[in-house]
Amino acid sequence: MEHPLVPRGCDDEYLIDYLFDLNGYIIFREALEPDDLREMNNWIDDHQDFVEGARRGHDQADAGQWIGHVETHTYSGADGTNFQNIIEAGPVFRKLINYPAWYTHIQRWINPMNRVSIHENLVSVRGQGGYIGIHCGGHLPINYMTFRQNNTGEWMVGQINCIMAMTDIGMGDGPTTIVPGSHKARIPHPKLAGEIKTYRSDEAAGKQIGMREIYAQKGDVLMFTDAITHGSAERTNEGNRRVCLYRYSPRWIRSRFHYVPSAELLAALTDEQREIIQPIPPRYSPSAQARRTPADHL
Repeated sequence: MEHPLVPRGCDDEYLIDYLFDLNGYIIFREALEPDDLREMNNWIDDHQDFVEGARRGHDQADAGQWIGHVETHTYSGADGTNFQNIIEAGPVFRKLINYPAWYTHIQRWINPMNRVSIHENLVSVRGQGGYIGIHCGGHLPINYMTFRQNNTGEWMVGQINCIMAMTDIGMGDGPTTIVPGSHKARIPHPKLAGEIKTYRSDEAAGKQIGMREIYAQKGDVLMFTDAITHGSAERTNEGNRRVCLYRYSPRWIRSRFHYVPSAELLAALTDEQREIIQPIPPRYSPSAQARRTPADHL
């Protein structure tokens, strides 16, 4: 088997766990329902004018353009435009929060004792020349990069990236790249040797030692632990690569860019979804609570 693939509808939990533990990643074929995929792409089509010129830099304070509660953003410029906080964009993106095709695996791997939150949620649109540099690895002492599966069957994964292919992603399309098994490495990748940080190089990750390009058809979902050494190859083809990315973590890991859920979003979520998006609700003194509006009490 070239890659750890799971056919549509496969419910062999033992096989899925084995492949994820062994490789650090797994691909679910045709995980997205066609109508949901169509709705996701329609939203991007309707907001194509925002694809160029995202202004916000990685973890910087300067704001990007806003579409309601969705913010345009770029980590470095080379990665393209990200529509951050995409759960605020409409029903289909809310539906993805606990999508049946993958959410039960997320719960198991993070561990029910830790409960689940979403660290980051976005749609990424990347054009010709775009890429992500090599980063991460099992050597890093960062809490969301933990990966433990002991012989009792108890999992503890600090973060799981769930990348949903919105377009076909093949050779030259800027696919995600992964070093299989590197989530269990105790020394850095040669390109990261001597460095204790998540990014070291501005070079595209696709040509680094041990990297494998992960190809996907639209509707496929790639899931991997954030501890694995990964990045993406440079897109050399014309057109854009579109993916939707939700990062799942234990409930104690904060939202990456500190977005506060809108009252409209909280009102539209199911109880399970609301617990994922706001796993540690704010607490107020009685006097402060009395001054809040009914929508604030959700």
